[in-house]
Amino acid sequence: MHRRIIFCLLSLLLTATPALARPSRRLTHQPGALDYWPRFSPDGLTVLFSRCEVSTDCHGASTTQYWTLWTVPLAGGRAQQFLALEDGVSATRPDWLRNPNVTNGQIAFTGINQSGTDRLGLWIVNADGTNPAKIPLPDSVGPPSYPSWFPDGASVAVTGTVPSDTGPHLTQVAISSGDPILTLSLPTVIWTGQPDVSHDGTMLAIAAQAPIAGQSYDDQHNQIWIEQVGDALTQDLHLHQLDALNARTPDWSPNDRVLIFESNRACVNGNYAIFMEIATSGKAIQATDCSLNANHGVWSPDGRRFAFSYMFGNHNKGACAPDGCRGIAIAPVPQKILRLGTAN
Repeated sequence: MHRRIIFCLLSLLLTATPALARPSRRLTHQPGALDYWPRFSPDGLTVLFSRCEVSTDCHGASTTQYWTLWTVPLAGGRAQQFLALEDGVSATRPDWLRNPNVTNGQIAFTGINQSGTDRLGLWIVNADGTNPAKIPLPDSVGPPSYPSWFPDGASVAVTGTVPSDTGPHLTQVAISSGDPILTLSLPTVIWTGQPDVSHDGTMLAIAAQAPIAGQSYDDQHNQIWIEQVGDALTQDLHLHQLDALNARTPDWSPNDRVLIFESNRACVNGNYAIFMEIATSGKAIQATDCSLNANHGVWSPDGRRFAFSYMFGNHNKGACAPDGCRGIAIAPVPQKILRLGTAN
């Protein structure tokens, strides 16, 4: 009898899938606003993000409305506007140069002009919010998005689409001039979304998908891919998938061993959660609850926590968009991942 009870209990433990209860702490929770695309400062004390007011009819990660850059202290406190560009240019998808050894580290971001044909541009701004400037790029790069710094602070990787190509590709460009340095991917081989350059500058993690004849790029169908940094025109960059499941927005851990990304692979309601996975191989660990519909997870410089955008609010009460308001939160890295090592 006792053996039967024990067997039944073990069976329940093995087959049950208890709901995750991951700890997290809100940094921003502003009704009527969408906070997206967080990034840590190199010292880990501040989180930078983009904000859009719901009253302007913005929703999700829409780029058709006006976004400004904000900062909030990691320790908690009031968010403050960091940068608002003139002429209605949105500041989206920022990347803060994370090498603390580079003097006057800058922030690169995608500036989106709300009118005209030259809508997407590569912009930089000083770490104190001064001297925002648009970097001129040749047509061969395509309208740039998702800049990711190389560690020396002299160049970034951007994704863009040339009209004659079947999909987007990656280019390394000089931040001082916008001149192309390397063609990092070919649209005949892979269609690219957001890239992330490793801390040592030798690898790229990319939200991407294999091209399919007769179809077009759709970020809903991305997986995380990894390749070496090099000239895709002349070199084998050893492009391969992290795993075959849906995933977007990769970010390397401080020691370049673990990738954080968003995926809807475990959420039955279609929401997204943040996951972490060893880059060389392993099993993805879910780090946020599906109820948060978390996006854009990024590592803190010490590798012990991460920031992300989460959903809250009720559209029926009139304060949020149909898909909710969004704030910025932080959470500790799961112990399973910490034991594997994330920091230098």
